Amino acid sequence: MSVNKPIDLMPLIQEAWEFIRRMESMGYVIRTPLYRSERLSSNGLNVYLKLENLQRSGSFKVRGVFFAVHKYMRDGYEHFLTVSTGNHAVALAYVASVLRVRATVVVPETTPRSKVEDMEKYGAEVIKYGKSYVEAEKKALEISSSDPKIKLIHTFNDYYIIAGHTTIGLEILEDLPSVDAILIPLGGGALPAGVSYLVRHVKPSIKVYGVQPENAPFYALSLKEGKPVVLSNIETIADGLASRPGEIPFEYIRRYLDGVLLVNEYDIERAIYVLLKYEHIIAEGAGAIAIGPIINGDLVKKLGQGDVYNVVAVITGSHIDVERLRKILENEKAYESRT
Repeated sequence: MSVNKPIDLMPLIQEAWEFIRRMESMGYVIRTPLYRSERLSSNGLNVYLKLENLQRSGSFKVRGVFFAVHKYMRDGYEHFLTVSTGNHAVALAYVASVLRVRATVVVPETTPRSKVEDMEKYGAEVIKYGKSYVEAEKKALEISSSDPKIKLIHTFNDYYIIAGHTTIGLEILEDLPSVDAILIPLGGGALPAGVSYLVRHVKPSIKVYGVQPENAPFYALSLKEGKPVVLSNIETIADGLASRPGEIPFEYIRRYLDGVLLVNEYDIERAIYVLLKYEHIIAEGAGAIAIGPIINGDLVKKLGQGDVYNVVAVITGSHIDVERLRKILENEKAYESRT
């Protein structure tokens, strides 16, 4: 099947929705809260935070991974492999421990220690390889091609992953039918691909924006070029977004996403600080970045002034190193001067 012709995701999304609800009833997945932020709600914006940082395994990734492993287990697989900058690998380790299957994860050598410890805590075999996601991905492909009994669960190039992640969008639409815009961190693209597709087919008046670091603008460049653009040597505090455009997600994003908003490193750090100081929310850079366009004013410019908008920012993960968090807190005066 060519990735240049995206499939109809609605049947898979419905199946994933029913499966995730079953996992929720057993306590393996959480229906995370949609929380209104008084601090961030101003300037014509009512801001709601979808707190996927409270999800099992610490990020939204568990949704797509649970659904994908469930589907591939039906095909007889019992050993699963992935490559990830962190959260997807932690999610696979968690899911494998629940479903009692084997998990191997390949991560770049730069992956934060806290994420590697979480993978190992759930019993996964962790292989550190390369300085970037692209290098680690080559190693994972080498391993999977050498053994047909191992199933590679790709972090974004998988229809089951996309469908599972899209259950976040269904929850948002149920909990806040009047939502006007949704901000989603943009890495490989599975989550924004699925949610933008869903929204365009269910309520097309809602705007869906992907949020990327200025230091990793590969989707902004890809949409401009009309094809996936891969960057090397990405350095950003939002390390979970230091990836590349997925061939499958790209085809949905180019059709359905309303745009990409870029956030600089200072504002990503400020977003982490604001969430912790004023909302008592612990979020990693790749999760906190969702509020970046709110605190730097870019979202208001995009939507236009004069109206009131209900905005949801998806806080996708909580995995942040204590040392990194300490350094951000030490810079309190700088962040307060612009908050």
